[in-house]
Amino acid sequence: MRRLAPLLLLALLAGCGGGGGGEATLSRHARFDAQRAFRDLRAQVRIGPRPTASRASRREVRLIANRLQGAGLRGVIVQRPYRNVVARIPGRAPGTVVVGAHHDTKGIPGFVGANDGASGVAVLLELARDLPRRLRGPSLDLVFFDAEEARGPSDGAAVFARSGDRGSRQFLRYARRGGADGSPPLDEIRAMVLFDMVGDCALDIPREANSDSGLYGAFGDAAEARSGSPAPFAGATAPILDDHSPFLKAGIPAVDLIDFDYGPGATPGAFWHTHRDNLRHVCARSLGAVGKPALAALPTIR
Repeated sequence: MRRLAPLLLLALLAGCGGGGGGEATLSRHARFDAQRAFRDLRAQVRIGPRPTASRASRREVRLIANRLQGAGLRGVIVQRPYRNVVARIPGRAPGTVVVGAHHDTKGIPGFVGANDGASGVAVLLELARDLPRRLRGPSLDLVFFDAEEARGPSDGAAVFARSGDRGSRQFLRYARRGGADGSPPLDEIRAMVLFDMVGDCALDIPREANSDSGLYGAFGDAAEARSGSPAPFAGATAPILDDHSPFLKAGIPAVDLIDFDYGPGATPGAFWHTHRDNLRHVCARSLGAVGKPALAALPTIR
């Protein structure tokens, strides 16, 4: 991902409302296991650097697919050429909500991406275990994107615009073809939710400037209902290029749940895209602070 200079905010609409029946049962009984999510994070870090098209990336894809199948999800699809992993939780209502995270790491020697990559995947894997197998609302497509990171060591916005978000752009290309290789038809995608860099021990997730305010508010409301506070969902930040960006360009309401202040110093912080993005600087409690509200909020998105 890459932070941009301030831009005109996109005017998007999203329908987020309280659910009944299945959602009420979910809120009473479902439990997001932050410690188990952290074990998934640790397992990814143990693979080592996981840049796109590497042998380690293929190991990561196998880990994700095995975890999804172990959670009882059937029909897991791995897209090509970028290895997006896609699993669907069916819903009774028309449409699909895409819920994503990226599994690749920046191509920096020795960079293991405990936060930038592994944390979002860990949250999404735990949600796959805990969400009901049949939803009252739209289906949820859990998508683990490949090739979010731009090629090479540079982090410039121009470089990212050329070679970042390749996996999410591929996902939408298949969607534009009427739905292919695990992507739903474009006109069926109601919204997109992205988890990225959500493991920082000092977690704070302000609303990314281009993200849909209704979608973002659903997570703050869910957090407040749980704990009496919307934390960590408060405040606002500048626009960021990330895997939600192609969805916004396609006219789909999207939200990037990201803490882009990682470590001391000016944004994006001293740990971003460095060897200090490691297990010492991520915490299970942060995965839970995001995952527990997500477990309540996702089934309400219409």
